[in-house]
Amino acid sequence: MPVVVHAVDQAEFDAWLEGKREKARAVAEAVKQTLTFQQLYEQGEAVYNKNCASCHQADGKGVAGVFPAIAGSKIATGPVAEHINRVVNGGVGMPPFGEQLTPVEIAAVVTFQRNAYGNNMGDQIQPIDVVNFKQGQ
Repeated sequence: MPVVVHAVDQAEFDAWLEGKREKARAVAEAVKQTLTFQQLYEQGEAVYNKNCASCHQADGKGVAGVFPAIAGSKIATGPVAEHINRVVNGGVGMPPFGEQLTPVEIAAVVTFQRNAYGNNMGDQIQPIDVVNFKQGQ
């Protein structure tokens, strides 16, 4: 694996380091949260509409041959870890969202997808589940 060194001045380094610390604090706060199904579902719907609906469509039916459906999909109705993995790391034609979304947002959107569009899996994913998944990679 190549190593790239980027020299910066102290102020830029301090800002970068503070950004890393803020992200670590946000993760620490996220793992303390236990959200209700309703909170997860509502926030997940908002995350879905902002980040997923443009490809998978507002009705979750996707676009045949281009963007797979969420409704009845093997990912949304299969093992939870595989679903979290797909959102975090992406897949063929799907970008990874693991660095763009917080653990709360990922837990919420996975909960929403597993329980919307007729999927009705009954799953309730918590932020700690996402953090544990990421740490186990």
